[in-house]
Amino acid sequence: MHVKINTAAVDGAEVPISNAAAEAVRMGFNPSSLPRVDQLKALAAAFLSLCDEVAEDLPEAGREIATAKTTMQTASMWAVLGATKSS
Repeated sequence: MHVKINTAAVDGAEVPISNAAAEAVRMGFNPSSLPRVDQLKALAAAFLSLCDEVAEDLPEAGREIATAKTTMQTASMWAVLGATKSS
């Protein structure tokens, strides 16, 4: 799995989603079967995967990366809650 990124600065980059990141956001769990839930979880998992790459390249950024990952997991949970609110 991967997420494609197309912005003014990044054209067609692919961020692979690691198994650990997929598990962290429980990508396989979507009883509502809402596509938006899968999209939110995929974006969060891609972010976590990219953070892991940064942590490998810059071990001195460990605290910042750990905080970013925890915050993203929290944001992902709240976003999924919001996306499933009416279902």
